Amino acid sequence: MLKRFSVLLFSLLVASCQTPDPVTIVPSLSAHPALAVRNPADIAVLPIEDATLDRGFGKLRESMRQALMTKLTERLYSPLSDRVVDAALSSELPMGGETVLTPSYLKRVAGRSTEDALLAVRIDRWDETPLLTDKKVRFQLQVAMVASDGEVLWSGGFGGEVKAGGLSAAPRDRELMARSCAELVASELLQNLPQRKP
Repeated sequence: MLKRFSVLLFSLLVASCQTPDPVTIVPSLSAHPALAVRNPADIAVLPIEDATLDRGFGKLRESMRQALMTKLTERLYSPLSDRVVDAALSSELPMGGETVLTPSYLKRVAGRSTEDALLAVRIDRWDETPLLTDKKVRFQLQVAMVASDGEVLWSGGFGGEVKAGGLSAAPRDRELMARSCAELVASELLQNLPQRKP
């Protein structure tokens, strides 16, 4: 009886110590054959577009952009300086009805920074409602990597839920938790980008 109780107690202890997955993602991304053929090196990361209904992602745009640039280097790409990219695009903002993912806009700006390809991200949903209770954010975004001549190399949608801090403890401050989530989304997104061949 004591042995059975010990086994049950041990099982409960193990079950209670299991950490829930900090990332729940539903990707619908596709790498086009041209990505492997062209094998772009220098990547211009465009400013992140906040297309959320309340424009609630705006404060995190730069954090996510920097996280994307960091993750690109881990995937063996070379991100161009954001200052170089911004200077090259200063006169080319999306026109009425365009977004950063509109094909006509992407063709207009492709190659302006002398990059091999550009990376454009639009945040469609950023829900921080569960942030203070569960330390999680729900999100939905669209992404495209486009060659300097406008050919699409990698694109699709990416959505789900992430926990601030990932497997580690979440920051205590709400702003830091939101930033942690944005950086984790950027990292998870580019985990789905095929690594560049050296």
